[in-house]
Amino acid sequence: MTDVVTTIRRRGRPANAGSTETGGEVQSLDRAIALLEVLALSDGMTLSEVARRAELPTSTVHRLLTTLERRGLVGHEPASGHWMVGLGLFRIGSTYLRIRKLPEIARTLIRELSHAVDETVNLSLIDGPQLICVAQMESHAAVRAFFRIGGTLPIHASGGGKAILAAMNAEARRAWLGNDSLPRFTEHTHVSRRALQTELTTIAERGYSIDDEEHTPGMRCVAAAVLDEWREPVGALSISAPTVRMPPERITDLGARVGAAARRLTMLYSGR
Repeated sequence: MTDVVTTIRRRGRPANAGSTETGGEVQSLDRAIALLEVLALSDGMTLSEVARRAELPTSTVHRLLTTLERRGLVGHEPASGHWMVGLGLFRIGSTYLRIRKLPEIARTLIRELSHAVDETVNLSLIDGPQLICVAQMESHAAVRAFFRIGGTLPIHASGGGKAILAAMNAEARRAWLGNDSLPRFTEHTHVSRRALQTELTTIAERGYSIDDEEHTPGMRCVAAAVLDEWREPVGALSISAPTVRMPPERITDLGARVGAAARRLTMLYSGR
C-alpha cells in the first residue's frame, strides 16, 4: 500500500525562496544606504572613489548608483564622472523638517537627564521676550523646582532664555531684547543691557548659562541652547534646583551635563 502525503500549500512565497531573496534585498538596501551616506560627505565623487570609500566592488556600486539615479536620489555629471546626492533625497529628507517636533524628540533625553541628576529638567522655547516651558521631568525630591507646562519666564532673567540669547547672532539678540529697560525680579536680575551682554559672551564661551536666583529667590538653574541645522537656537534644556542642592561646586558638573545633553538633542533634531 502506498502512503499518500498531503501537502497543504500556504499562500505567499515559499519559505526557503522567500528567506533567500529577502536577505539579498536587505543587503542591497543596506549597501544603497551606505552609498548615500558616502556621497553625503562630498560635493561629488567618481565611481572608483565611491567604491573605495564604501569598500564595495565597482560593478556593484555602479549598479546601485544607476538605480538610485533613476529614482532621483543621486545625480551624475557625465562630463566629470562625478556622482552626488540628488534632489529627490532632499525632498524626502525635508519632510522631516516639516513634521519634527522638538518636545517629542526630547522626551526620552529629558527623562534620562532628570534621572541622572535627580533634579527637574525643562525644555523651553522662546516666544518674543518670554520663554515658554513645553516639556518637563520633575525631580522626586521633597523640595524641588517646579514650573508648570505652558508657563512663561522673562528671557533675560532665566537660564534657558540667556542660553538662547547667547547662541543668537548680535543682530537677532538686539531684536529680541528690544530697547526697553530690563525689568527687575530679584536683587540678582540683570537690569543693565551692557552687563547682560557681557554675561552672554561668557555663556557662549562656557557652553551653558546660569540663573543665580535672577527670577525666583532660592532657585538656581543651568541651561544650554538647542540649535537647528543653521546653528540658530530653537530652544533650551535646563536643570533647576533649590540653591541648597545647587551650590557653586555642583554647578560646573550640572552645567557640563546639560551642555552635553543639549548637543545631543541638537544632533537628534537637526542632524548636526
